[in-house]
Amino acid sequence: MKTSVRESSLMAYDTLKTADLGRQEKQVLAGVALLIRTGQHTDGWVSRRQIAQITGLETSTVAARVHSLIAAHRLVESEDLTPCPVTGKRVHMVGLPGADGRAAA
Repeated sequence: MKTSVRESSLMAYDTLKTADLGRQEKQVLAGVALLIRTGQHTDGWVSRRQIAQITGLETSTVAARVHSLIAAHRLVESEDLTPCPVTGKRVHMVGLPGADGRAAA
């Protein structure tokens, strides 16, 4: 049975878009852990810009990976806006989940 070239090409393209998702998510988690371990956090919270700086990933890439990690309950997001240590803008920070579902310092 023949497969449509168009359909198989689209499937291959979709695979390429997510091929390195796991690696980047691991980088983001490692970056968050390093920032917390080295004391570069605000009560257990770090900004996406801090993660981008420490990992070398683009901020937009970090934002996308953080979103998927929050959905997977691997990161938690602060409810309050806090000044970013890098930009000074008030942002929602992220952290590693503690037993109570809040950031663990």
